[in-house]
Amino acid sequence: MKMAETGTILHNQIQYYEELASTNLKALELAKQGAAGGTVVVAVRQTAGRGRMRRKWESPEGKGLWFSMILRPTIAAEYCAQITLLAAVAAAQALQRLTDKNFSIKWPNDIMLDGKKICGILAEMALAADGSIEYAVVGIGININMSSEDFGALLTATSLYLATGIEYEHEQVLKAFLDEFSLLYSHWHSCGFASIRQAWLANSCTLGQKVIVKDNDTEIYSGIAEDMDDYGSLLVRNAAGKIESFDFGEISIRSC
Repeated sequence: MKMAETGTILHNQIQYYEELASTNLKALELAKQGAAGGTVVVAVRQTAGRGRMRRKWESPEGKGLWFSMILRPTIAAEYCAQITLLAAVAAAQALQRLTDKNFSIKWPNDIMLDGKKICGILAEMALAADGSIEYAVVGIGININMSSEDFGALLTATSLYLATGIEYEHEQVLKAFLDEFSLLYSHWHSCGFASIRQAWLANSCTLGQKVIVKDNDTEIYSGIAEDMDDYGSLLVRNAAGKIESFDFGEISIRSC
């Protein structure tokens, strides 16, 4: 393992590992031990990478960027969904600046390009006794230099290389994300969620779409995704005109 410093708000340390079961699991372990907010854990490869709903995240060596951030935000737990949405905006904007491509966000945590997933986000947190967030861990996986052969039969994913024909350095992509995230995270703490919400809405491929909301693969609601509220919950109007808000589960849509 080797460590380095970064001058952004995530300034404490970046820890590099050749192999981890999961960067989120390592970051959660470090957070429990008191690691400072801003610590970033990066793995060359993961043997048990995880996405939402405990799905496996493929993390081949040298093909993508797999990392997790430890955050210690001073917010109440009801605003925790905003962290994932903030990270999604940061990822979409960073990748757009790197490639000049138009990336979109599928609620709440997938970054899409031409209808295919290129980045996933998994946020986990622990609560303090007073109900505030003691720490949060945000795990991010970005497909960088994967080829068509790397994806095999998986037709719903893509990479920066497939989109641009360019092989990107992992450090270049990490710096682009951390720079973007740092600015948004600082703004969020000082000014609130409003402008980040607007950026999310501007990049969303979910709003206006017919969606099916699922919890553990069980359909619980369907309708048109109309908006996202100030807490980060998705607002869905069903065929009867009733609007429900969702800050959990996942959605399926026809195109994104």
